[in-house]
Parts: sequence; C-alpha cells; structure tokens
Amino acid sequence: MTLSAVQTNDMALYHYDSCPFCAKTRHAIHELDLSIELRNIQKNHQHRIELQQGGNKTQVPCLRIEQANGKAHWLYESDDIINFLRSRK
Repeated sequence: MTLSAVQTNDMALYHYDSCPFCAKTRHAIHELDLSIELRNIQKNHQHRIELQQGGNKTQVPCLRIEQANGKAHWLYESDDIINFLRSRK
C-alpha cells in the first residue's frame, strides 16, 4: 500500500471514549489536523459488528483504511496508527 495514495476520507477510527489509547490516537488526529471519521463501538453496535467482522477482533483503537482496490486494511495499536498518520504528513 502506498501511503501517499491513501486519503483521510478513506479512513475511519474505531474507538470508545474511556479508552486511554483511543484518546491518545484521537489527540494525534486532532494535532495533525486530519478529518477522520470516528466510529464509537460502545455507542453504535453496528460499528462494533463492522470491527469484529472486518478486523477479526474488537480491539480499539483500530484504523480502517480503504485501499484503492476496494479492500480494507485494519491497523491496530495506537502507536502504529499515529506513526502511519504522521508518515503521511
């Protein structure tokens, strides 16, 4: 996957409010001034189902990245997500 080819409108962050790693990731998204859809898995059961089916686990934070071929890449771990987003700036 070419990082520069990925647009932020092709991303969604699966999270929930009380998760400290999610808060860290949301803060980095804000600092980088990115517009990424936030999908709270505690407030919206459908988001939890999407995460379970697509990523094969309900671990958060998880960044869903839509690729050019129409497939999704599911990126876990707050530091990995933040490093990925920073590498695109």
